[in-house]
Amino acid sequence: MSAEAVMGSAGTERRPWLQKVGIYPPLAWGFLGVLLFMIGDGVETGFLAPYLKSAGFNPPSVALIFTVYGFTAAIAAWCSGALSDIWGPRRVMMLGFGIWVVFEILFLALAIPANIYWLLLLSYGLRGFGYPLFAFGFLVWVATSTPPKMLGSGVGWFWFAFTGGLPTIGSLVASGLIPFIGSYYTFWTSLGIIIVGGLIALLLVRDPAGFTALAPPGQRPLRTLLRSVTLAFENPKIGVGMLVRVINTAPEFGFFVFLPGFFTDTIGFSLPQWLRLLSVIFAVNIVFNLIFGIVGDKVGWRQTVAYFGGFGSAISTLALYYVPNAAGANYPLALLVGAFYGATLAGYVPLSALMPSLEPENKGAAMAMLNLGAGAAAFTGPAIVGLFLGPLGVAGVMWIFAGLYVASGIMALFLKIPRNVEELEKIRRQQRGGGLGFQMGGSLLGHPPALRYAAGEDDIDLILFDIGGTIYDDNAFAQALLKAAQELSEEENEEREFWEIYDRQREGSDGGGLRTAVARRFVPGDDRERLSELAKQYWEYPESALYPDVKPTLEALAEHYQLGIVANTRENVLEAMERDGINDLFNVLALADVAGVEKPDPQIFRYALDEAGVQPGNAIHVGNRLDTDVRPAQQVGMRTVWMLRGEAPPAPTADQLDVPDAVITSLIGLPAVLARLGRQRTTAAAQAR
Repeated sequence: MSAEAVMGSAGTERRPWLQKVGIYPPLAWGFLGVLLFMIGDGVETGFLAPYLKSAGFNPPSVALIFTVYGFTAAIAAWCSGALSDIWGPRRVMMLGFGIWVVFEILFLALAIPANIYWLLLLSYGLRGFGYPLFAFGFLVWVATSTPPKMLGSGVGWFWFAFTGGLPTIGSLVASGLIPFIGSYYTFWTSLGIIIVGGLIALLLVRDPAGFTALAPPGQRPLRTLLRSVTLAFENPKIGVGMLVRVINTAPEFGFFVFLPGFFTDTIGFSLPQWLRLLSVIFAVNIVFNLIFGIVGDKVGWRQTVAYFGGFGSAISTLALYYVPNAAGANYPLALLVGAFYGATLAGYVPLSALMPSLEPENKGAAMAMLNLGAGAAAFTGPAIVGLFLGPLGVAGVMWIFAGLYVASGIMALFLKIPRNVEELEKIRRQQRGGGLGFQMGGSLLGHPPALRYAAGEDDIDLILFDIGGTIYDDNAFAQALLKAAQELSEEENEEREFWEIYDRQREGSDGGGLRTAVARRFVPGDDRERLSELAKQYWEYPESALYPDVKPTLEALAEHYQLGIVANTRENVLEAMERDGINDLFNVLALADVAGVEKPDPQIFRYALDEAGVQPGNAIHVGNRLDTDVRPAQQVGMRTVWMLRGEAPPAPTADQLDVPDAVITSLIGLPAVLARLGRQRTTAAAQAR
């Protein structure tokens, strides 16, 4: 059963509002669990440093505790994706939950009451492994299970829960509790919130994809991590991008160490006021994360990172110190300056799209380096504070952070994407409605689609493809049909009505019957064949019609499978395939003019199977229409993959999504689907024996 079908049975009818807001229902409790978990994790963020200072520890010692914590968090963030591939997301979440609870109890029950520095350092430092494993393990689960059409929204909701909890709502909770129960018992309250959130996610999320290892046979997730290290030396831009990511949030983590004391002791705010200021900073940051994602797609990723992120954060960092220092305890003005910093900090958002584009052949390794940079920031900032706060004071540290932001802006300007990759990204954004969607689908958390398989790992011998909507843009055929309709029609102004018919057919149950509907409306005598013959004269495939994900995917698959074409298109497509360098990748060409029969007649699929010498059970067909691709291929006993682009309906129903064996929105996702379907069939065969 397809994922979308599971969604239908698991909660579509009971919780349709979740789908409307972009949450995949079987994972819904997980988002709540992550939100509560990160609230609990964020409760202490804004007041732990002053609490430890009041206990007698000097600022460098406090900074070292935060540095060790950041180091362990960096390692956990770097490894979370690979561990999810090996053990499954749920086990990784359980490990993170267990680490957090055990070492927090040690921290609160033994280390703090005894006021023993080495025990504080050990317990709090090791607790740093906890939240990245729990939270990012769930993010992998979201990326694995969420249907493609909801994935962008699903990931957005994850980051909303993550950032909303740490430190936004967490700081608000602390500001409300400390005046009533004190700092120490507020720590214990955070533990209670963590336990509730962790149990909600681990006990109530039952989606099966998170319970098993995700990596297909032959893929070695840890190799991606090791490859990320060597890649930084082979492609210096990857190393520079990682440094930019470190600088992005290093000052933020450093601020947690000394700004509470600056705003309470020097400026004169109360601790709850400081915590509310912290909440405002990151509430504004959440909003501007969305804004700068859009800005980056319009004005350029590196320009946004450089000017709004790097240079903008340098200015807002200095303002965060000098404005309150000059104005005194002017709380509204402090809130305004804090909001300014939160907004500029979001300027780094497009770096997540920029990094994998710098190394398109090693996107997983590039994203692993990005994750490593994000984690490294958690200990770099506190380390800088520990080294320089004593000799330079608050002003000196703020100037260091501002200088780092300027340096990151300069470095970002050198992260220019190779021109061929840049053009490819433009095409992808045009075809898929935005660069972020492509990045999410192709490279989230360093999990690129696996494109290499060892022969014999599955029972698939032949993969057949439709042409329109799968290999070449369906618009080539639509434009040819429009020209033919205009020539045959006895009316004027046909174009608008033509596209209305086109859209209605796409939204229909199968997306089929386009030529019949167009002939009925525009051609005298409803002559469908006359329309078809004339359309063939205009039916061409320009270079721009080749989808950018086709060639790299086919080249990888052709090493281990026979590939073939089953299509109703003209034979001139062979010239386009030769021009585009993909013709030699196909062993079987079952075109309607050659086979003597056209889809949806199942005979054309039998023709292709006979040409390849392959049984139907060992073949898969990939096409974008249910009526002419999926159903007739199933009739002859093939497995099917439905490609949701071209003439496929823009918003397929759950019933439609349940028809094929799998659904994809890009050929980049096909190898992973093949691995899953192949394993399922092989396992089923073994069980039958």
